[in-house]
Amino acid sequence: MSRKNKVSTNMKKVKELLKEIPKEREPVAQGIYNELVFMENTLQTLKNQVEEEGPTAMFRQGRQEFLREHPALKAYNTTVQRYGNLYKQLVDLLPQAEKPQESDALIDFLKG
Repeated sequence: MSRKNKVSTNMKKVKELLKEIPKEREPVAQGIYNELVFMENTLQTLKNQVEEEGPTAMFRQGRQEFLREHPALKAYNTTVQRYGNLYKQLVDLLPQAEKPQESDALIDFLKG
């Protein structure tokens, strides 16, 4: 089953940031962006499933039956961590902003 990934408002803003990435890094940035869009949609699907079915599920193995973490919650937790890592990688591709030199009163005093 194939479905088109919906691009959220947040990801549309991220897409705008891609314009600031140096040309030589654009292919990498686009690949990361595409994965983030996919992961965001996957996270929403998993979140909806956990909200509908709860964070735990009964598991049967042979005669034994026990309560365990819902597989969708486990997948969500793994995916959200990787989503954060990918997001950071994308931000790291942006050019470093110049930080204004902060004035230090002691240094200014010593310089006269």
